[in-house]
Amino acid sequence: MIDVVLCASGRDEVRIVHDLAQMSPATVRIVRRCADLAETLAVVAAGGADAVVIDLDVRGLGRDRISDLLAGAAVVGLRSSEDTTTTSLGLTHVLTPDAPIGDLVEAVSIAVQERSGVREAVAQHATPEPSLADGGRLVGVWGPTGAPGRTTIALNLAAEIAAAGREALLIDADTCGPALAQMLGVLDESPGLAAACRARDRDTLDAEVLRGLTDLIRPHLRLLPGIGAPSRWPHVQEESLRGVLQIARQVADVSIIDIAALLEEDEDLSYDTLAPQRNAAAITTIGACDLLIVVVAADPVSITRLLRQRSRLQEISARELHVIVNRVGPPADAARIRELIATRLPVRTLHLLPDDSATCRRALWEGAMLIETAARTPLRRGLARIAEAVIPVQDNVPEAGVPVEHTEPSGPDRSVGRPEMAGGRSVQIAAPPGRRRRAAG
Repeated sequence: MIDVVLCASGRDEVRIVHDLAQMSPATVRIVRRCADLAETLAVVAAGGADAVVIDLDVRGLGRDRISDLLAGAAVVGLRSSEDTTTTSLGLTHVLTPDAPIGDLVEAVSIAVQERSGVREAVAQHATPEPSLADGGRLVGVWGPTGAPGRTTIALNLAAEIAAAGREALLIDADTCGPALAQMLGVLDESPGLAAACRARDRDTLDAEVLRGLTDLIRPHLRLLPGIGAPSRWPHVQEESLRGVLQIARQVADVSIIDIAALLEEDEDLSYDTLAPQRNAAAITTIGACDLLIVVVAADPVSITRLLRQRSRLQEISARELHVIVNRVGPPADAARIRELIATRLPVRTLHLLPDDSATCRRALWEGAMLIETAARTPLRRGLARIAEAVIPVQDNVPEAGVPVEHTEPSGPDRSVGRPEMAGGRSVQIAAPPGRRRRAAG
């Protein structure tokens, strides 16, 4: 006997319960009729069902909640024949509410059998690691609290990748302080990441749709803006974001993702695994990335904050760890910084960048990248070398060890002007210089 939890509208619920009661012999029985999604999730979490039959129009239902249901039971969806959407939220078995009861029983039985088979397969075979054959690389850029320059470095690494002729996608996944659109002077900021997550949640996101949600900043460089206001963080849920990142592999050779600093789980909600987590976007992104670039400022406070996050980073399982020490200059000692970090963190590479705040401020006020405003500065050249060494498209990754790039601090080269934008439907320069208007597509 298969125990089923039913969550459907009143009329459909009554018909299904009545028709099941008339079946003989009975192989499926309704053990709970739930009024909403929260009740359904609670029953499944308590182990009270083998399968769930749920209306896909139930308020709050999305891929995240489907994933939670699938963790405890097989799931069969009900979708009205009048529904103009084609979404099935990733479910294999979806029927109309007025389908014959025999079809529903058959779908439930098959779903339960398939779930049992999947669980056995998972127990016997480890999940394969993602490879470059799956698409482009995902590169996370993270740093401890205290504004070490994470967003500036993420932006300019993406610019260097694009300048080398590779397709780059810059994703603002910072749900605490999204800033990439403003730093690039993008006018008419689009929903970006939030819209992509909603589309993924409704099973309508593919590479073409994701590309349409981006802004073409310059040739080969696209931006997926963030959520705008930090209060919108619940719009970016774990399962949806993971799907967006997977599709991003199909859009670009390299996706550079700006990640918020906080990695802790909400202790007040730790007992409730179904509640949305404030830092879920950062944790999910780091776990999904092929490599992680950690940005830390060249001062004792920032370095200490990084070292204290070592165990947390290892828990999230970043595959490769590359450290960039930013704003290196007197009185910071480069050799001492290398020793502090390389002997305490399992880093793949360690790079030092000079302190050039004036150049960064000028680029920020102009809404531009260093490759446009300060192409000959040591800071920009250092970023170009890092992009070439750390983020290859092919498998020619650096050899193991801790190679160190260090550029002596130097003043900005103010003789270099901002070059004209080269083609693309992307942006139009408006006053003040460097401001960009969003173009569709």
